[in-house]
Amino acid sequence: MEGLPQGWDRVSPEWPLPGEPGTQAFHPSGGAGTYLRYLLAFSPLLGVFFVVFLLLGSILFETIASGTGMTGGIVVGAIATLCLAVTPVIKTRRMIRGTTVLTSPVGVELRDHIGFQVRLRWPDVVQIDRTLDRISAGRGVEVGGKNVQVKDLESRGLIGWGERVVPDQAARMRQVFAAQPRHPRTGAELVAVSFQAAGADGWDNPLVLEARRHRPDLFG
Repeated sequence: MEGLPQGWDRVSPEWPLPGEPGTQAFHPSGGAGTYLRYLLAFSPLLGVFFVVFLLLGSILFETIASGTGMTGGIVVGAIATLCLAVTPVIKTRRMIRGTTVLTSPVGVELRDHIGFQVRLRWPDVVQIDRTLDRISAGRGVEVGGKNVQVKDLESRGLIGWGERVVPDQAARMRQVFAAQPRHPRTGAELVAVSFQAAGADGWDNPLVLEARRHRPDLFG
């Protein structure tokens, strides 16, 4: 199917492939609001980055021509911060194009461009609540002698006992997920699928509509 990542394999006989009867594939919204949401998550890093280059630019311009330090610093800081802001925009575009949420009579399956996979069967969904869309690996960035972290994004989504696959390149996240609770009887992991992974926020979100159809009790 067009827009789906290549190599979508069948993990077990019960989980259908994209395009099979009863399946629907959704992607995150590509609107300006989605880009702004991720850009704001990088705002602490961008703010510190601007201040550092403002100071460096001010010193440089003041040395070259007295009285131009502040103006030159602002220009340097703005240009440097704008260049850095391109990074979350590129990351967001890659995420939008590479993330797919597949719904079926069995449940919900999410796969992203990095290789994360989450599978959650409809009967195993326990609630709708806040979820974390982790866009960093939890490691800070050293800027101007300060350690600055990118914020995690909060949204709402389906939470329940399911399966998770963490790619090899996300070893740090593997440690985070290892601390998640497991079902005392089945050993299934506590997983979440954000509504915003399937489209724009709101009650007309396609994953919300699918959840209403398969698990109306969650909206009581």
